[in-house]
Amino acid sequence: MIVIELEASVIGSLLIGGLTPNAVDVINTLDEKAFKNYFYQSAYREIKRQATHNMMIDALLVAEAMEKEQGNHSGVFATVMEAARNTPSAANLKGYAKRLEEKYQLRQFITLMEENYDKVSEAATHDIAMELIHSFTRKLMTISRPTDELLPVRLGDLLDGYIDTLEKRVSDGDESHTVKTGIEGLDNLTGGLNDTDFIIIAARPGMGKTELALNIAEQVAKRFVTLGSEKVSRGVLIFSMEMQGEQIVERQLANTSNLSISKLRKAQQLEDEDWARISMGVAQLANLDVWVVDATDLSIDQIRAIATRHKRNYPGLSLIMADYLGLIRKPSAERNDLAIGEITRGLKTMAMDLRTPVVCLSQLSRDVEKRPNKRPVNADLRDSGSIEQDADGIWFIYRDGVYNPDSPAAHLAEIIVGKNRHGEQGVVYQEFRNGHFIDTDQAIAAQLARAKPAYGGNSRRDDF
Repeated sequence: MIVIELEASVIGSLLIGGLTPNAVDVINTLDEKAFKNYFYQSAYREIKRQATHNMMIDALLVAEAMEKEQGNHSGVFATVMEAARNTPSAANLKGYAKRLEEKYQLRQFITLMEENYDKVSEAATHDIAMELIHSFTRKLMTISRPTDELLPVRLGDLLDGYIDTLEKRVSDGDESHTVKTGIEGLDNLTGGLNDTDFIIIAARPGMGKTELALNIAEQVAKRFVTLGSEKVSRGVLIFSMEMQGEQIVERQLANTSNLSISKLRKAQQLEDEDWARISMGVAQLANLDVWVVDATDLSIDQIRAIATRHKRNYPGLSLIMADYLGLIRKPSAERNDLAIGEITRGLKTMAMDLRTPVVCLSQLSRDVEKRPNKRPVNADLRDSGSIEQDADGIWFIYRDGVYNPDSPAAHLAEIIVGKNRHGEQGVVYQEFRNGHFIDTDQAIAAQLARAKPAYGGNSRRDDF
């Protein structure tokens, strides 16, 4: 296959395949100088710009951008679309890219040889000749890098198009590039979830962490994301290692219908109004793009493989959830904290590679129960070192009513943001009713939460 055909095959495969994991690998490793043809080099540069700033590759938008840059008279639009049409399959993208990079290396080697042969043979002194040889060797090492080695990106290239990103955030409003949890106070505090975020939701048993996670999943799935010129529903993939799929459905339906789970489990006592709520809840949930993997003892490699394949089939996937960290199969390691570290690093890497935020639930150590102030802190996470290091956000759930039923804040839940890589820490209040998280007035809730100590001291923790 000649170089021009290889170049066309790489560009065509990227255009028809979109921003797949394979496309991300190629964009991160293939130098744009590998393209001899100016048109294909320009097309590749625009594809990289789209992938970096818009997290997508869309043939129509690439063609429009190139036509605008080079002029309508040049037939650029038709040429770009023809490259996409003439590529039989995007399946061998990495193979095409590898061959193109090798041909680029061969050209560089020949040029280097031609430039240095006469210089070395005609060098005035032995020392000059040796210096030329050393220079040649250094350049040769640069040329002969592995074809899958990641290329550093110049800051100026990252800045290019950033204004477009800002303008998109303004124009998209609530449907911006970040994934919104649907909890207004939490979204205001965090700005939403970035596409490479790894978030930990942690609490002691019975605080409602699974309920909160499923509530967020439902809110995410009700929104939309723009892929190219098409607006599609956001999808959520849930790895449920503690509960069966039917239990997930029951919890989701209870939340959407605003009924307690205990009421759904006593179906013979349901009234007509309850059935009406259930009917409306079923109608809301039926069309949401939420998928559940109901399996126990999954390894991080299995989770990654399933999520990668799912993202390829459903590019609108916007959130991955794992319930919960302690049930993911631990890899072999000398210590438990090292095994947990491999899992958390794997989850963070998966978020970065798939450009999809990952939320993982976690238990807290029993040490929380041993102190008067039972509000969680980062150190309460089991094997907290690796979790704190890898997580972009750590959210704790605390309900005063679990420990102090007579507390003025007994009906409230606190979502404590203990780590926020992109902003401030803080507390967001929710009413907890019938086992569900419900929006509430933040100012009033904060007053109630401070009205009486939740432990036997004279003052209340107000670090946040």
